[in-house]
Amino acid sequence: MLVFEIKRFGHNDAKFGHNNSGVPMYITVLCKVVDNFGDIGVAWRLCRRLAKIQSKYKICLVVDDWEAFSKIEDGLPRRLTTQSEATKQSISIEGIEIFPWNNNELCHEVFSQNDGDRLSVILELFQCGRPEWMETILFKEKLQRTVQIIMIDYLTAEKYAEDFHCLQSLTRSAKVQKVNFMPGFTEKTGGLVIDDAWQELSVWKKEGPVLVFTYERDWTSLVEALLSAVSLPVVECPKDVSKPPYPPRLLLAQGRGKESFMQALNKVVSTSSTTIVEELPYLNQTEWDKLMKNCSALVIRGEESMSRACLSGIPFIWQAYPQSEEYQLVKVRALLERMKPHFGEEDFEIVEKAWIAINSPDEWIATPSSLQSEQRINLPSSLRAKRSNPYTEFFSAIPRLVPGFQDFARSLRKNGDLAYNLMTYIEKLAII
Repeated sequence: MLVFEIKRFGHNDAKFGHNNSGVPMYITVLCKVVDNFGDIGVAWRLCRRLAKIQSKYKICLVVDDWEAFSKIEDGLPRRLTTQSEATKQSISIEGIEIFPWNNNELCHEVFSQNDGDRLSVILELFQCGRPEWMETILFKEKLQRTVQIIMIDYLTAEKYAEDFHCLQSLTRSAKVQKVNFMPGFTEKTGGLVIDDAWQELSVWKKEGPVLVFTYERDWTSLVEALLSAVSLPVVECPKDVSKPPYPPRLLLAQGRGKESFMQALNKVVSTSSTTIVEELPYLNQTEWDKLMKNCSALVIRGEESMSRACLSGIPFIWQAYPQSEEYQLVKVRALLERMKPHFGEEDFEIVEKAWIAINSPDEWIATPSSLQSEQRINLPSSLRAKRSNPYTEFFSAIPRLVPGFQDFARSLRKNGDLAYNLMTYIEKLAII
């Protein structure tokens, strides 16, 4: 197994070589959209970052769901189908050439040219596999060049991210080499994509709104918590828990969880919900980043938004992608363990309860121990039911949770930018 030393870069201190031959060098990124916007969101952010930090490489993105892609990138028409004219050709946006995954004829013609020069380096995202036309070029039409496939896996805080990072595996051709490159939360992984907008920690907007971007479930407890935390009188708050200083304004993002959240809101709120919730349109990636950084708290889902929340320093609750046998709880607990050293014991317990609640299959039910705790802090009986809701405790405690989230965000920047670390790795592969 080859072991590479990956330099950790700061802001703009990467020193890559220049291509003086005049021959284009390519990196091709593969993405299949599984979770609405998360997969393509990560892919597009990585493509844009790679294109910016190293101009000698031309970036190609091969994606199967152009309609989902169009929701986060204005350069694509907003209404697309697999039969549309757009998906019968490639499109160039910001110098990145985008190809339709399922157009076998077009892609085979383009990617087989010049001994498959566009396939010199392939980034295979999230175990997406490879298109049929690419398999044909790689394994049936004997290329003379060596192809490097770099497997970019899902972001996780689990230990295996360190174990698998830069680990090689075999393919059925000696000319096609494959290696893992793991995003992660430690210096023994590739880190997170830290593009220009995320280089510096933002100032927390204490009067900002709360962003809600979730999967489907019964959100009654979350809605009740958001409203009760804002309206809880200061005199009735537990010691050291301040009334949140932001207004009861919620920003509801488009996506799978929107309808279930609105159903819960309409069940809880008797008056018109339009004064409480602002339903957002689809936003491109730049607009989404800006919106997140102007919020006081976040309830987010998936990987792409979670990675931005981690870098933001804003208090957030993460709903992981639901998996069989509740495996999402394994991933959630692993990330909580990474975050734990940055919080005091009581503050971490508040975060942990909310995160476990949102990722558990059933509504959280107050345990006898939690009720006893509420009695010890002398909450009025009329508020005990609300305070036993872990979301209520989280939103009531937001001001005191900010330092812990910010400290965690600073620690992630020390691991370097995933795109820089990846480009360093690619450069080393080119030398060998």
